Formats: sequence, C-alpha cells, structure tokens
Amino acid sequence: MTKRLMIMLAMGLVLLLGACGSKEEAKETGGEASDKEPTVETIEEGKFTFGFSGLYKPFNFEDIDGNLTGFEVELGEALAKEMGLEPNPVATQDFGALIEEVNSGRLDAIMGSMTITEERSEAIDFSDPYYRSGGVVYVHESNNDIKSTDDLKGKTVGVIASSTHEESALKFITEDTLATYNSDIIALQDLAAGKGRLDAAIVDKFVGHLQIEDGMKIKPVGDRLNNEEIGAGVKKGNQQLVDEINRALAAVVENGTYDKISEKWFGENILE
Repeated sequence: MTKRLMIMLAMGLVLLLGACGSKEEAKETGGEASDKEPTVETIEEGKFTFGFSGLYKPFNFEDIDGNLTGFEVELGEALAKEMGLEPNPVATQDFGALIEEVNSGRLDAIMGSMTITEERSEAIDFSDPYYRSGGVVYVHESNNDIKSTDDLKGKTVGVIASSTHEESALKFITEDTLATYNSDIIALQDLAAGKGRLDAAIVDKFVGHLQIEDGMKIKPVGDRLNNEEIGAGVKKGNQQLVDEINRALAAVVENGTYDKISEKWFGENILE
C-alpha cells in the first residue's frame, strides 16, 4: 500500500467518525438527526410526578391494599405513557397545599380535581380541561326541610377547605356556620351520620352520586350550583409542560383511552 493511499484512507476514516459523532450528538440534543422528539423537562428525569389529596374517591384515593387509584390516577398514568415518562402519583393529604407543592417544585403537575379559576390562574398555569362537573348540595336522606339553597341560611354546611365549593357555600351562609374538611368523603360521612354535625354539604356531583350508589344515606338538593372545568395545574411559566400535557390529553381522547377510564369510574364520558 502506498503512503498516499494510506493517507487518503485515514482521512476517510476521520470523516466517517465525525459524521457518526454529529449524528449521535444530534440525537442527544434533540436535533434533526434524532428519531424521537425530546422529552419534556420534569422535576425527576424520566418521571411525571402528579399530585392530589388522595382523599377524593373516586377521583384519587387509596384502595384497601394501600395502592393509589381512581380516575385521575389512571388518567395521569395514561398521560405519562403518552409523554414517554414513568408515572409517579403522589398523595399530599391536603388539597389546600397543592398549589404550593407544584410551585415549590415538588410536583410536576396537580391532577387533583382543581377547578380552573381566574384567581388560581394567577398562581399557576392550567392545561386544557380533562373533565367537567360542578358542586351539588347534599343533605341527609331523611331531611325534608332543605329543599333549595334558600333554605341553607343559618344551617351548618360542610365543604373542602380552599375549594370552589367553599366559595359557593359562602353565597348562602356565613363563615360562622361553615365547616371545612380535607375530604368531601369525610364531610359526607358526617352528614350521613345524622348526629347534628352538619345540615348539608356541597360536594362534586360525581362524588356524591357514587356515595349514594355505595349506600350512603344522603340525597341531592336541586341541580348543579355551577359548571366547572377541571385541568392539570403546573408551575407558572412552564408552557412546555402545559403544551405536552395538552398534546397527551388530546391523544388519549382520540385513541379511546380516555373513554375507557371514564366509563370505568363513572359509566359515562365526564369531559363532554
């Protein structure tokens, strides 16, 4: 082999290695040579950490084996899969602390039945709605005195603290007769016990309906007090994550995964 030929072969090898290196670098940085879209940045690499109180059956709660489950848990898992991330559901036991949890970087997103409101939108950013609902007044099944919201005046009404249901209740009663809870279920249990702790409770219509199906001695009074849209809440300014959640949500709605999860827990599509 001549010296000139050896030099030409060496130069060709250098160019080949340089091309391979550029392609690998492009893959690592999400460049054009990558076959995959870059994954969204999360607080723990490769995981989608989403939080809720864990006290809100059937949306998020612990089953008899201590496993987190519910509509929002399964939906969060489906969204994580669509985003190429490992689902990491977290129960905080406190609905009122969820905004602080996401803004302090302990959660990527709130998926805890948080209604989208103007006030909350000043503190966090929201995804598109992933279900629609509203608060309903419930009373003990033997109570025939409360027939409408007009009859709530002077009555003790239970709600989740820092919820939109608390705001609704204060339109009809004063803070002196407002009883706050960490969980709708506990409020409804107090109401159903019939021991005079509560005269009524305002909770999400789906939550109350499920408790009645399970045999709880309560009944609804009137229609929904309001129409609410519930979205995933993320740290203010994290538009990349909002966009990615919206993309994943649209995908699971389109491919039928959302329908399956919603039908399992509610017997209907609760986004429509």
